[in-house]
Amino acid sequence: MKRVSAAFAVLLSFSAVPGFAQDAGALPAAQHNRQKIVVLDGTLSPSSHGTSYASGYFTIRNDDGADHLLKGVSSPVCSSITAHHTNQEQTQATNDLFSHLSLPHNSEMIFPPSGYHLLCGGITKPLQQGEKIPFTFQFLDGDSITIGFTVKPI
Repeated sequence: MKRVSAAFAVLLSFSAVPGFAQDAGALPAAQHNRQKIVVLDGTLSPSSHGTSYASGYFTIRNDDGADHLLKGVSSPVCSSITAHHTNQEQTQATNDLFSHLSLPHNSEMIFPPSGYHLLCGGITKPLQQGEKIPFTFQFLDGDSITIGFTVKPI
C-alpha cells in the first residue's frame, strides 16, 4: 500500500447531513463502505483560538483497486468544514480540499495535527471530552461513511 501525503492530495484536488438518528456512543471508530474506503482514527480537538472552532484529525484509506473522489465532509455540530494546514498559507484551493479530494487506489492519507487537517467552524454545541461527534464523508458516487470523532483536549 502506498502512502500519499495530504500536501500531495492538495495538488491532485483543486455538504449537509440529514438528521442524525444514531446514538453518538454507538458511532463506529472506523468503517469501510462498498467502495472499500475506510476512515479511521478520527479525533476532534477544540481550538485554542476560540470556542467556535475545533480541529479534526483522521486517516482515510482507499483499499480499492480504483481511484475515488471525496466530494464533502459534514457534521451536525459544524456549520462549516474547511481544510487547514498548521504551518502553511491558507488559500481557497486548500480550504476546499475536502470537497474535491482524490483518493488514489491502494493508498492511505493521514491528516495529522502538524499538517493538513479539517477545521470545524461555527460549532453548534459545547464539546465534551470523550464524546463522539459524527462526521460523514460523502463520495462522488453517492456512497458515504459516518464515523465518530472522539473529542480530545486541546
